[in-house]
Amino acid sequence: MTSTVLSPLLLRSDRSSRVAGMLAAVASVAVATAIIYPLKRVSPVLSLGVLYVPAVVVMSTLWGLTFGIVTSVLSAGAFNFFHLPPGGRFDLADERDWVALLVFVIVAVTTGLVAELARIRGDEAEQRRQEADLAAEMARLLLGSARLEEALELTADRVAGAVGVSSATIALGDERADERSLAFALKGGGRRIGTLSLPTTIPRDERARVADRVVPPLESLLAAALHSRELQSEVVETAALRRSDELKTAVLRSVSHDLRTPLTAILMAATALDPAHPTSGQVAEVREQVLDAGTRLWRLIEKLLDLSVLQAGRATPHSMWYSIEEVLQEAIEQTGVAREVFKLSAQPDMPLVQGDPGQLERAFVNLLENAARYSSGKPVSVRARAVGRRIRVLIVDQGPGIPKSQLERIFLPFYRAPAQDQSGSGSGLGLAITKGFLELNGGRVTVESVTGQGSSFVVEFPLPEPGLAPVAAGEHAGQASD
Repeated sequence: MTSTVLSPLLLRSDRSSRVAGMLAAVASVAVATAIIYPLKRVSPVLSLGVLYVPAVVVMSTLWGLTFGIVTSVLSAGAFNFFHLPPGGRFDLADERDWVALLVFVIVAVTTGLVAELARIRGDEAEQRRQEADLAAEMARLLLGSARLEEALELTADRVAGAVGVSSATIALGDERADERSLAFALKGGGRRIGTLSLPTTIPRDERARVADRVVPPLESLLAAALHSRELQSEVVETAALRRSDELKTAVLRSVSHDLRTPLTAILMAATALDPAHPTSGQVAEVREQVLDAGTRLWRLIEKLLDLSVLQAGRATPHSMWYSIEEVLQEAIEQTGVAREVFKLSAQPDMPLVQGDPGQLERAFVNLLENAARYSSGKPVSVRARAVGRRIRVLIVDQGPGIPKSQLERIFLPFYRAPAQDQSGSGSGLGLAITKGFLELNGGRVTVESVTGQGSSFVVEFPLPEPGLAPVAAGEHAGQASD
């Protein structure tokens, strides 16, 4: 374990590492030489030469075969000079001296070879582990991200870190890399699907490792990510087509009746006129009927256009500061319902809200028309208050109410609760448009209802942070008129 941890640090080929190795060799031999001195009194000197073996083993393991041989030669020389007779000088005349030197060299070579082989195997295992970690990380990024472009950037950074370069890029398609970059083509399905670009400073052996160990899994994962994106696009497109078909069916089923009713009224009114001698009374009556039916047609077409814009995601709000009381007053005027039906009360000096007043007027027009339609002429209460950090608008009608099981569905396009459908009026578009425009402007709408006791619609908007808008609607209006 120690050699595995230290060898990458100690086996560098720079000058400082070689100097450290030589110092370690000399120090280890000196320590072994010093230990032998007191032991010569109790043991034959020739048997003590084995104490140099640990130094040779350690140097071979940590610094490699070359330093192991150097340590063995130093050990043999030190043992001969300091401990073998006659002492104080080198004497290799005795065959025992040669045997000692040979033993040290054999031990150094054997240990060094074993250590080098273990180091190679350890390096290979570590390299395979790093490659497996890189492949797993690339799989997590490319297959687990909803945005492929961002995943490619993160994957390129991960590859750069694993290879040891400052930067890397992964480009989709057949885009060629810059001439100053080293390009690896990424292929899938028999065609080029991308390019991995690395700096040209990468060593040649590392280039081969990238080509053999990094590019193949990257190709497979990128091909899988592209295929997954294509499948997701097909799923989204299929779902959109299905919703479009459902919407078309609902439009035909709902609007066919609503368009036919005012058209029938127009035709009947025109038929009622005496073509030979129309009276002024008949003309006035027909005019009113035609205007009423035409207005209903116009409102229905407006609702269809609003819904189509919301469904297509093209209803971009033009945000500005507005007074919720002014929006409610304008919405009441646009309903076409007698103004006295609505009982409006607003808290004085309410803070302004940011949003698109035009869209919010249409949202409240539909909500107020719905409340008036099912109140059968009874008053509709409209109250606006600031509650905490929100503006709350409460609209209460006195209609037949909505069954509890239907409350979650009344904001769906073309849906009308059974209790309401008995009236025969309404296209089922208004509340869907209301919800769409309110949410688009940061608001929300909820409903509570008891069958036979009417319904309460609650609309809420978040207030801006203090100091971002005028405190009161009156102050805002005064500034605007200056």
